[in-house]
Amino acid sequence: MRNTDIRPTWSFRTQSALGTAVGYDTLQDIHIVRLAPGDGMLEVDFAYEGKESDLRGLEFRVELFRRGSPGRVGAYPAAGGETTVVVRGLTNGEDYELKVTACANGTEGVVSESAVRLARPGVVPGTVVNYIHPEDYTYDFSGRSPASPSITTLPNGRMLVSHDVYWQKGGQNLSKIFESLDGGRTWSFLCYLYPCFWGKLFQHRGSVYMLATRTEYGDLIIGRSDDEGKTWSEPSVILPGGDRDSGGPHKAPMPVVEHRGRLWSAIEYGAWSLGGHDAGVVSASVDADLLDPSSWISSPFLPYDPSWPGAIRGGAAPSVLEGNVVVTPDGKLVNILRYHTKGGEPEHGRAVILEIDDRHPERPLSFGKVIDFYGNLSKFTIQFDSVSGLYWSLVNRVASSNIFQRNILTLVSSPDLERWTICRDILNYHDNGWPEDDKQAGFQYVDWEIHGDDLVFLSRTALNGAFNYHNANYITFHRITDFRKI
Repeated sequence: MRNTDIRPTWSFRTQSALGTAVGYDTLQDIHIVRLAPGDGMLEVDFAYEGKESDLRGLEFRVELFRRGSPGRVGAYPAAGGETTVVVRGLTNGEDYELKVTACANGTEGVVSESAVRLARPGVVPGTVVNYIHPEDYTYDFSGRSPASPSITTLPNGRMLVSHDVYWQKGGQNLSKIFESLDGGRTWSFLCYLYPCFWGKLFQHRGSVYMLATRTEYGDLIIGRSDDEGKTWSEPSVILPGGDRDSGGPHKAPMPVVEHRGRLWSAIEYGAWSLGGHDAGVVSASVDADLLDPSSWISSPFLPYDPSWPGAIRGGAAPSVLEGNVVVTPDGKLVNILRYHTKGGEPEHGRAVILEIDDRHPERPLSFGKVIDFYGNLSKFTIQFDSVSGLYWSLVNRVASSNIFQRNILTLVSSPDLERWTICRDILNYHDNGWPEDDKQAGFQYVDWEIHGDDLVFLSRTALNGAFNYHNANYITFHRITDFRKI
């Protein structure tokens, strides 16, 4: 039984409504809701919040300027009734300022215009879902880097993706949702979720859910959409939170797994400022109202123990985080976690398996084993494929002295969650000749799904002038065709 008294107060379709919620002055009638720069080009999506009757009497165009240079590059009109403009013939690696203006039909008099945004064209792999320039302060109440990509595909083939907006010590409280109706070839903006951070989209019994936090280390929350992601319920608090100083729930877009009549997902508790994170899970009955906080059980949180057999020796505050709940080949439930091994022996190449008591969700996890694993220093997602009988993941393997490199994305597989094999590098910065060094480029925090014979994934991508490899500027969509044959 589920709560049907749903108020769509978590989602905002317009930027002015969002601005009212966050206390920002967003009085413009025109808002740029999506940017997608590419090779010598820029795609701009905008929304108009004026009266429908006014819309018929206005002509919209994108006005483009070279940053720091006088004079306009050009004005590019939107086709009648369209809210997307594609500009070509731009210079890669150059920053452009842009805005969308509206003029009365047949005149040059501007009656409304958007705020100014920034974009830098350049070659980027995959399809750009969204982009934020590192010096674009449009969402500065949350941050200025797109992060935490999440994906779910509805039974009708409609794809929903989300990302939050991050900046270190920023508000970190905004997520954006986009949709694709054509298998990921094109994307359009759906809505904002505020406050929402570290969110994972998932489906259950005909509805779409978002499991997230309010902000970094804030309340663990869940909200529901009954109209395919357009509007969302007011979220419920599953686990009270704290902040980056006192500690609180930590997560990422990690899998939500159904097993033994319950939904399970990994959650950590702690903070980097406190030395790391303790590991746990939250779960709820598949028959429960997921918006009722009493439906959820949180396990006690298990601290990292350096005496675990196989643990690294030494290290700068070793700990675990961003766990994957996975069903083992023999039907048990485990949590496979990223392992912070910096400064230890070895410094990379290990992950931790903790065991979950799937019959007593109120009990703490217990140590299982330490395994060899590629890409343990960045978030990874593990899922089982019943067709191949293998577990798969996309990981950032280390191939240089920079153990935090995230510029190689590698497909790996395992028959048993313990023996992992490299299948192929899917994205490798060194193969493409991008101008930045490897500390500025990243393909990371991948979330993925299997679509028939293909594997599709989202990447938090840093290229073409990102602040650094960690603070990315793109969310990109990719498809690996016939991935089982690799």
